[in-house]
Amino acid sequence: MSVAWSPDKSRLASASSDYTVKIWNPDSQECLLTLEGHVDAVTSVVWSPDGARIASASFDRTIKVWNAANGKLLMNLGGHTAEVQSVAWSTEEGLASASADATVKIWDTVLQDCIRTLTGHFKSVMAVDWSPDGTQLASGSMDASAKIWNPESGEATATFTGHEDWVTSVSWSRNGSRLASASFDNTIKIWIVETKACVSTLKGHTDAVNSVAWCKSTAHVASASADKKVKIWDVNTGEPVLALTIKGHESGVNSVSWSSDGKEIASGSYDNTVRIWDTQTAQCLGSIFTLDHQEPGAVTSVAWSNDSKQILSANDTLKLWDPSTFEAKARPQGDKSDPRWVRWSPDETRIASAGYDKNVRIWDSRLSQCLLNLEGHTDWVFCVDWSPDQTQVVSASSDKTAKIWHAGSGKCLSTINHDDQVIAVAWCQTSSRIVTRGEDRTVRVWNV
Repeated sequence: MSVAWSPDKSRLASASSDYTVKIWNPDSQECLLTLEGHVDAVTSVVWSPDGARIASASFDRTIKVWNAANGKLLMNLGGHTAEVQSVAWSTEEGLASASADATVKIWDTVLQDCIRTLTGHFKSVMAVDWSPDGTQLASGSMDASAKIWNPESGEATATFTGHEDWVTSVSWSRNGSRLASASFDNTIKIWIVETKACVSTLKGHTDAVNSVAWCKSTAHVASASADKKVKIWDVNTGEPVLALTIKGHESGVNSVSWSSDGKEIASGSYDNTVRIWDTQTAQCLGSIFTLDHQEPGAVTSVAWSNDSKQILSANDTLKLWDPSTFEAKARPQGDKSDPRWVRWSPDETRIASAGYDKNVRIWDSRLSQCLLNLEGHTDWVFCVDWSPDQTQVVSASSDKTAKIWHAGSGKCLSTINHDDQVIAVAWCQTSSRIVTRGEDRTVRVWNV
């Protein structure tokens, strides 16, 4: 859903509907880190100016800040009352976030608190971007407008109207004199900040424009669209100079980001890939893929075997993959459980899955036979884990409970209650304790 280059161009970050942020080596396309902690789709990711931290925004209504070197979660910022659509880092210690609650919030990352809430849009705010000198803030909204704010006073100093549909993305030119806005009306508009005048409307996409980014040179912007295309535009002539479609995306493109030297562009798409492009030749230099399930729905859980020769995955079905060939070796026949979570037993002779059908299932290691169907939850099951001796499994559910099951008989041995949905559970591998996390904003440790 979002991609961003590190300031030194050595790493690439991507945000996904699978609830994670990944950090990649753009040369080898190797995944260096996976940042896990959000409990809903991650909508936006941005690097701190020094490249030491990453901020991410999510549909779970939070902004998280991570150590970009080791993936450690540094802070969790909560306060929005609806999905957070975008996050942007200022040149100082401040973050700005845009939310479906129609507000923009400014955060102090030292105090780890919201210091100002900007109100003025009357529909969901889709995008936010700081001016290069950090003295102004731009936002784009479903109300079809873009605004510029004074972050100190919280006042809107300019409102740009002219788009005929949602404004999905805003981006400042590197000298701060112009603003680009992208819209569901299939266009990009270029605005002079001082006069508030629209000097150019870039037309050429045939579907919604989801993202716009200004090149360091200030002469070009890149755009990403639901029409599956990435385009580079000359903002002075209003004409596209390159269309990046060679070995192109197979679905709508949601995000675009320039490298710091302007020589490469990264794009992220609903086809579950991030692609890297040469901006001079329009050649695709590499693609970072998820394993393609050939079915709708995000891949919500993956697990390696201990010998690294097999991978389990879940989206709307379970699959067993050979990572050397990227081919699916097995899948259950006729399974309609809608699994969202999968885990190997410690000895890898069995597989546990959980999903939207409210049940936990135990499978043989080849996914050829369902050995047990554990019934008892009354709502979605988000997560499942094995005890170290593999005699029991624990499951976490939207029904506000975690349940412990006997993995041989299928009997429910115990029920743990939270005040809200239980969204995560893990069994300590060296003791008889379980940890659960709930939507009631608590993490609880239980002695089994």
